[in-house]
Amino acid sequence: MQSTMLRTLLLSILACVLVLPMAYAQQSTPAPALPQPKIKVNFLNTCRPAPADLEEMGRALAVVKDKPLFSKDFEIARGVTTLTEEEARAVGAPSGCGAVPSAWVRIRREFPEKAILVDVQYSLSVEGRSVSEALALHLRDTKEVLQILISDSVTGSALQALKADTLPDRIRIERFGKASIVLARCSGVDQSAYEPLFLAAGGILHKYRVAMSVKSVVPAELAHLPDHKESKTAHANH
Repeated sequence: MQSTMLRTLLLSILACVLVLPMAYAQQSTPAPALPQPKIKVNFLNTCRPAPADLEEMGRALAVVKDKPLFSKDFEIARGVTTLTEEEARAVGAPSGCGAVPSAWVRIRREFPEKAILVDVQYSLSVEGRSVSEALALHLRDTKEVLQILISDSVTGSALQALKADTLPDRIRIERFGKASIVLARCSGVDQSAYEPLFLAAGGILHKYRVAMSVKSVVPAELAHLPDHKESKTAHANH
């Protein structure tokens, strides 16, 4: 009887000795590392885009070069937005001046159902002595190009910028499922080969300034905003 009990006790001890190292090994074995997600980074060379991208940009601009024929629907909005100092620097306002009020006017026009474009939006904003214009054209067939954005930024007043019919300094083509194509004016870089694209974009911007009556609508809308004395004086003189 005692020998049987001793044998059982020895077997139990042996089982514990074998099981404990296995359990410890299972606990100490690191879990397999999960696969890291792939991150794709696209670098845009806005000063010197690739030749293939420039060709595609030229084709996109050619699609919208015709005189615009709008439908009856339209929208005009105006307002003042306070920019942080970082946002003000991004749009070219002087640094060190803290929060900057941005006075802006936005005009949107729509196109008939069979037109190439769905709608177009023109906006002008004034931050201190910095004036920015942007023309956004939204295409109906979005299989390749979603939006064409033509913009410029100058130092001066809104009236001066509109009177000068400022040429664009940035062109952006938003594509479906692909990285955007961007061409921007860059100092110290020979961009003479890209001048036809800037001129083509400038011609489009000019046509829409005229068709959307920007030179009369924008000053009149700015005159309704508080503390925009220049626009009020100019509007009264007209």
